[in-house]
Amino acid sequence: MMVNLVNQRTLYQIDQLKEELEGLTSNYPNRFKVYYVLNPVGPGFVFVKPPEGWTSGVGFILRCGPPPMNKAMAAHLEALGHESDMLFQF
Repeated sequence: MMVNLVNQRTLYQIDQLKEELEGLTSNYPNRFKVYYVLNPVGPGFVFVKPPEGWTSGVGFILRCGPPPMNKAMAAHLEALGHESDMLFQF
């Protein structure tokens, strides 16, 4: 099983888990990948496509965050064609 973690933080926030997450990425390169997302990214920025060269598999998507982030992510994931039975949040 492959775990792809999207870790969203504000530009000025210190990520206390970064060292641990990077360790997991180093120890399990074929099983764990972290993608860092800075928030806010700037006025007018819209991202609705996967990154260029995306080669990871598809499956279930679990998101955890404040309600505004979950609402925004749900809209983007729906626009990308993900089915509701693949999406989970807490």
